[in-house]
Amino acid sequence: MKSKAEIPSALEIYQNTAQALATIIDCNKMIFTAGRGTGKTTEITAPRILRVAGAMPRETSIISHSSYVALFTNVIPAVLGKFRSETADGRQMLTEGFDYVVGEKDLPRHFKQPRFPVLWPERSIIFANGHVLQAVAVDRADSIAGQSVVHGFFEEMKHSKGEKLKTRIIPAIRTSRIGNGSEVHKCHLHGGITGVSDIGRVSLGEDNWFTEYEKEVNSQDIEDIITLSLYINKAQINLQNGVKITQSQNAIAKWAPLLAKIRKKSTFYLRVSTFVNREVLGLDYFRTQREMLTASEFLSSICSIGDRNRENLFFELWEEEKHTFEDSYKYTIIDKLSLKETFRIDASHLQYFTPSDKILLGYDPGAFASVVAAQEYGKDNSLRILKEFFVYPPMDIADIAQQFNAFFSCAKTRQIDLYYDRAGNKKTAKREAETDARQMKAELEKFGWRVTLKNLGQGDIYYWQHYQLWKRLLAENERSIPRIRIDANECPNLVSAMYCCKKVPGSSPIELDKSPEKKVPINLQAGLTPQIPSAMTYLVWGMYEKYFPGLRNYQNAGVVLGSI
Repeated sequence: MKSKAEIPSALEIYQNTAQALATIIDCNKMIFTAGRGTGKTTEITAPRILRVAGAMPRETSIISHSSYVALFTNVIPAVLGKFRSETADGRQMLTEGFDYVVGEKDLPRHFKQPRFPVLWPERSIIFANGHVLQAVAVDRADSIAGQSVVHGFFEEMKHSKGEKLKTRIIPAIRTSRIGNGSEVHKCHLHGGITGVSDIGRVSLGEDNWFTEYEKEVNSQDIEDIITLSLYINKAQINLQNGVKITQSQNAIAKWAPLLAKIRKKSTFYLRVSTFVNREVLGLDYFRTQREMLTASEFLSSICSIGDRNRENLFFELWEEEKHTFEDSYKYTIIDKLSLKETFRIDASHLQYFTPSDKILLGYDPGAFASVVAAQEYGKDNSLRILKEFFVYPPMDIADIAQQFNAFFSCAKTRQIDLYYDRAGNKKTAKREAETDARQMKAELEKFGWRVTLKNLGQGDIYYWQHYQLWKRLLAENERSIPRIRIDANECPNLVSAMYCCKKVPGSSPIELDKSPEKKVPINLQAGLTPQIPSAMTYLVWGMYEKYFPGLRNYQNAGVVLGSI
């Protein structure tokens, strides 16, 4: 049994260094740039939400992300999961219906009424003391127009353009000093922000605007806050334990106002790597991450430094900002959603999906099998890649067909054109009488789809041919040639993997480096290997081969080449 002096504090037991600093410092503006696995949302944002709500009853704060889809499917469930978690004594932290409600218009009788009418109850978490936490999407900033809020929580800031946040969201963080507002203004958290993110990769179009807050940090003020906070915390513990009561009361009365004053004017910026959580994650986690990620990806995702380079790209004219789109969703539908609902995106939510048009599929068969779904969009002469799907053992072709059918169940025209590579026409040992392409066709047709195989009898297509076609398509300097556009929200692994498609150094003609498919564990290949881009490449070649700028092949010249 440890002696009393040897027993670690609650912070040491339940929080890593970054989480502990968030609790101790708790100043007006706090920005954390932290690697994956550091508990940014559950252990920094969620506890801070409770402190803001507790300190400013009946007021309104906001929690923001780039889109409602991200908020509804990732952020809010994580925050609510923290609220429902157990405390050290085995009790639930908060009880829904008693301490807070989610998406409710009619509040329980014991709840205090918020200071202002709740304009969007379906997107709000309301606490018993009347504090409202409203979900706000940066791409739908009109939902906060004209409002006044006391604090802003910003999740995964790298996905939100800084200029949009500064002009659309942050100006709403204000309240009147007249009436009840005069008391609110005294709180050190009033008018503040709490932001969390891992470091953005500029080459992927991510925005590191939030790093500017590092210049606002006054180190001496932060040191003073830590000293005073720990001193007052010790006094509060004494009061709780019934010791040194008068001395502790005097200490709190003397120093708490000064602590609040310094916190009110201060900004704290901290950049930490995933190693801050090494005791919880264990050494094996970092060893696995290092083995499966490239050096640049490890530095950005785990170490919170660096950026992914564009050197030697197979798709060398690829530009994410130019060739992807983010206005994916029909907000006439999204805007009606409530936090109370179980939310699942399908094709009916997609702005560029036409239910009456056939669906174009690119298919890369194999142990790791991938499919991209697309439609041609006549208004801007583009091919829109709408959705990615992938499976790996023990899942198989039947599973990817099921995923596709579930997502596109709203389609009125049940017609599919299926494009694939030459390997899709080969018979396999597992299905001796079938080919991968015919098996995919059969599985889709079980759901009532009519599938046309577009590559029967197809010969070799070489890497250099794909490379040349893609150069012409991505250049976009010919009006008649279709534009390729990828949905960045619904195809995140495809977008990421485009940067993992490299040319074999020194290859002539050009070849695609497929070695990542052997190096990366199969369950992690989606965004780190050329697998999903290959599915898209088969689709693009099948549809737009006529734009290929050159001879069909080099075989007459006696050159031996690899094919995809």
